[in-house]
Amino acid sequence: MRELELRRILGAKVVDSEGAHLGRLEEIEAERGEESCVINSYIVEHRGLLDRVSTWALTSSMRQRLLAKSPRPYRVGWNQMDLRDPHHPRTLLPKELLERVTE
Repeated sequence: MRELELRRILGAKVVDSEGAHLGRLEEIEAERGEESCVINSYIVEHRGLLDRVSTWALTSSMRQRLLAKSPRPYRVGWNQMDLRDPHHPRTLLPKELLERVTE
């Protein structure tokens, strides 16, 4: 088992296996057990800051139009992310093979 302080990797720029920029690590989806948390996936978003700022700065109709044009975030499985260098996370797959969040 490996331990990693999540606050150190949240917001980090993420690249794919070929070095293409995907966005920033915005969220981590995990299940809490009795003694530890198990990470299921990572959410990598190109416009995460825009989403957060627009939540309070724009009307809902303006926000919907703006965000409708932006691509959906990537959902990267726990086993598809290389965190050996936590300051430079990278996926093990090219972006074309990564899942998009569908909500």
